[in-house]
Amino acid sequence: MKRFFAWAPLAPPRENLKVPLRSGSWADWAAFLFLGLGLLQVFFGLDEGPFRLLPLALGMILSGLPHGAVDHLVALGLAGRPLRLVPLLIVVLLYLLLVILVLGLWVVFPFAAALGFLIMTIYHWGKADLAFERFGRVATPQFRGRIGDGIHLVARGLIPIGLPFLAFPEQAIEFVSACVQIFSTDSFEIPMQVWRKWIFIPFAIFLFGDFWIHLRHSRLLFARRILIENGGLLAFFWCVPPLIAIGWYFAGWHGFRHILRLCHYESDDLPVDPVLEKRVRRFVWQAFPFTLAAVLMLAGLLGGLADQIPSSFEGVALYLVLVSALTFPHLLVVEWMDRREGGG
Repeated sequence: MKRFFAWAPLAPPRENLKVPLRSGSWADWAAFLFLGLGLLQVFFGLDEGPFRLLPLALGMILSGLPHGAVDHLVALGLAGRPLRLVPLLIVVLLYLLLVILVLGLWVVFPFAAALGFLIMTIYHWGKADLAFERFGRVATPQFRGRIGDGIHLVARGLIPIGLPFLAFPEQAIEFVSACVQIFSTDSFEIPMQVWRKWIFIPFAIFLFGDFWIHLRHSRLLFARRILIENGGLLAFFWCVPPLIAIGWYFAGWHGFRHILRLCHYESDDLPVDPVLEKRVRRFVWQAFPFTLAAVLMLAGLLGGLADQIPSSFEGVALYLVLVSALTFPHLLVVEWMDRREGGG
């Protein structure tokens, strides 16, 4: 398996983190393609019925599940451990333990688990954009500072998670409620004045702060790029319904950018290849076994909770519950990556 799937411990390159492998341009083209598909889906009226579930299903296979499927190799590489049976079993068992704990939280406290998942995703997606800006670009100005980075992190996380609750509140609440009702009969009902207080106000404050920071430095190409990305994401999540928007964003933005970041990682057991296409191809094989394992886990959950998921809509809700359980240990591995790369 090690030879066939190119399994080897992965760690950041020692000499220069910003390896010029065209990952920035790849990320731009992927964003243009996938977010454009979401807009076209709405334009042609394919945003209702089973069609609205298609992006999440495709995203699950394309990059949603695969982008975290080599965490075991990254954990071994960051820890400086060889790919042997005992270290691998320790990593996998710890990972599964955390997944089971999160699934247990959904069973016992589904409402708290749903809120925790939303907050965790805001942080994780915002932090991922910060990391890719440092890792995927040849030059990243340091004009923001730590406070500015924090504002940018929250703003970037709130756009895909908070904006759907403002632009499409009924659909967003319907889906979160479907996740909760898999394990509970209670509905996910919060008065509108609470939404204004806990979503709109912080959303407006952090977004305005992020725009202001980058507008002040708009003479820099990097700052203009961030402004364009912010504007594009705002327009996308304002125009495209939540399930479609999250599905395409997960596949073409968050998941794909993390994969590009991992393609920079290297191993003493694998030859260093400067061609990005070959690194992506190798990543696909590295991620295949645990992507398949996650799909089988989802199939097991669908079979075990068949009575609570009468339709494909509830099935997608269960998929998001599984993603929340997988996200927690994945987030811890990514935090370790950030610290090793110097991101803090």
